[in-house]
Amino acid sequence: MLSKLNILVIGGGMYVSGKGTETDGTIMPALLEARRNELVGRLGVVTTSSKSSIENTERIGNLAGRMGVESQCEAFPKVGASHTAYLDAAQKFKPDAVIISVPDHLHATISIALIEKGLHCLVVKPMSSTLKEAQAMVEAAERAQVVAQVEFHKRYDESNILLYDAVQSGKLGDLLYAVIEYSQQKKIPRDVFRSWAEKTSIFQYLGVHYVDLLYFVTGFHPKRVTAWGQKIFLHKLGTDTWDAMQVVIEWQNPQKPSSGRMVSTHITNWIDPDETSAISDQKINLVGTLGRFQADQKHRGTQIVLDSQGTKELNPYFNSSCINPQTGEINFHGYGIKSVLNFLQDVHLVKYQNVNLKKLTSNRPSFQAGLISSAVIDAAHQSLLAQKSSPVEILL
Repeated sequence: MLSKLNILVIGGGMYVSGKGTETDGTIMPALLEARRNELVGRLGVVTTSSKSSIENTERIGNLAGRMGVESQCEAFPKVGASHTAYLDAAQKFKPDAVIISVPDHLHATISIALIEKGLHCLVVKPMSSTLKEAQAMVEAAERAQVVAQVEFHKRYDESNILLYDAVQSGKLGDLLYAVIEYSQQKKIPRDVFRSWAEKTSIFQYLGVHYVDLLYFVTGFHPKRVTAWGQKIFLHKLGTDTWDAMQVVIEWQNPQKPSSGRMVSTHITNWIDPDETSAISDQKINLVGTLGRFQADQKHRGTQIVLDSQGTKELNPYFNSSCINPQTGEINFHGYGIKSVLNFLQDVHLVKYQNVNLKKLTSNRPSFQAGLISSAVIDAAHQSLLAQKSSPVEILL
């Protein structure tokens, strides 16, 4: 029988438990599936107030009931409100690992404080908004010798695993360029993230996925970044952030420093109509000297049309729930679930099975790997603020 992990979740928003949406989130369904499989024991959730933490545990209890698993989940803070409740919770709850799903600008502060307590740590993307913060997070994890990863779930998408194979096998030849389009509905910055949308950007929050993905599938290093952005719709609503950003990255193959160059163009926005058929619209096109890989990662071929919701394009590979015909209970599966489960399994390997931490770090979405995407985010923002969107060199 496995020794169970006790997990503390910092944050209680959309991605944790579906707050503000009609979904169940991703982190809690994954943790409850892990509990079903005897990998997770106690669960705790920390928010900034007792009211929101209790609301979260009620949502989680309802979900656990539908899934047919134990519903226990401890809420922090117990009373009142506090922006440092996670420190008190870590001391009282004594978790084996923490999962951090809070606004981007808080990632470094919270994760470093908890890593310094010896806790294994998973942070939702982006790792951080600046290279300096990312480096501090890496150094803290190395000192503490903990599993420290970024929840870059697109690495686990079956479509992107095919992309990885096409690149690594040499089927595409020498890589030339990539074009990525990625967008989300207006309600994300206008409603769901309204309180902190000004502290992030659409490229930092969303576009970062495909920066990490290109690094993962190619092994190339970013060398130069140029960015442009437009502020119209959200600015009129009183939110000072970009509606859309276009970012061009020049990459270099470390195996061919003089000739192995590739350029990627990332076109992102979060002002798609709320009535569009999916929260995210996403496409990638990677071209090499011997071929092309194209993936429309919105149109997965699964559609539902309802009187109550209209037409919806479903991505059954990210985070799907369905009734198990044998048990009548709800089961969750998909690459979003898998990314959390893989972190838990890695923590278990290090904590209970004496697996070498370095071995895990080399091929995971580790903090060390997260330096790449954080450096690109930092450079993109510098370029936007520079006169005429000047190119910014990346020095790692």
